[in-house]
Amino acid sequence: MGFALSSHADIVTKWSATVSDTWVSGSFASGVTLSNSNQTLSWGDPDGFGQSSLTVANAPADETVKTFIGGGSPPPESTAAGGTLTHHNVPIFNSPMTGATLNSTLNLTALAPPSAGPGTLSPINFNIAFLETPNVAGQCPAASPPNNPCNDIFVLLNGFFNQTFTYLGSSYFVNIFPTSGGVLSILEPSACAAVHAVNSAAPATGCFGFTTPEDATTTLTFGFTISTLPLSVPEPGTIALVGLALLGLAVARRRIQVR
Repeated sequence: MGFALSSHADIVTKWSATVSDTWVSGSFASGVTLSNSNQTLSWGDPDGFGQSSLTVANAPADETVKTFIGGGSPPPESTAAGGTLTHHNVPIFNSPMTGATLNSTLNLTALAPPSAGPGTLSPINFNIAFLETPNVAGQCPAASPPNNPCNDIFVLLNGFFNQTFTYLGSSYFVNIFPTSGGVLSILEPSACAAVHAVNSAAPATGCFGFTTPEDATTTLTFGFTISTLPLSVPEPGTIALVGLALLGLAVARRRIQVR
């Protein structure tokens, strides 16, 4: 696949975009239930507060987003709202939840110059590992607020939603990343080891993800860009855009292999 824009191709400068997110049926353990048009997972025996749940919500349909010509830091006008991921964390017993797969699909229509395509891109599967921690202060594998039971832990297994596509002779990069809410970061070794113990797909060290406090609702809000080059936007102390930098490294490796 060529990543440089063809000199004779017309670059699409504006798109109408719709993002659709759903949980993949069968990607989670028995005892986790799927509802709300495949957008909510619920689990655990309630302790008077209902079940814990994980809900995805789509961004408004037919958003307009401008193509970012180049790489580096995208300007606000080239970042559109993506979906949200919300964890409703309540005290429960007997949690079967250890991980799940989120399916994200982007549908694009070219607005400038106007065109019918490229339509629905190939869906991307986004895998997470999860640990429902014991609600006992002092026995927490991840840092937790004082006088509060242990935070639950999410580990991202395959980076962010990044993909490339070619349309009318030009190549584009789609990048979806967190813009607000819970902070993604490299987790402490004890947190990684604890998640790995219940889901071996998670790395035992050097994992990255986020944690959510007990008896609270935490929401991650995502945005997305369409660019003509891979994006790499550093954000010290977090992993909010490291996925983009890793994508750039992967592209560099492909170029080296081709040469």
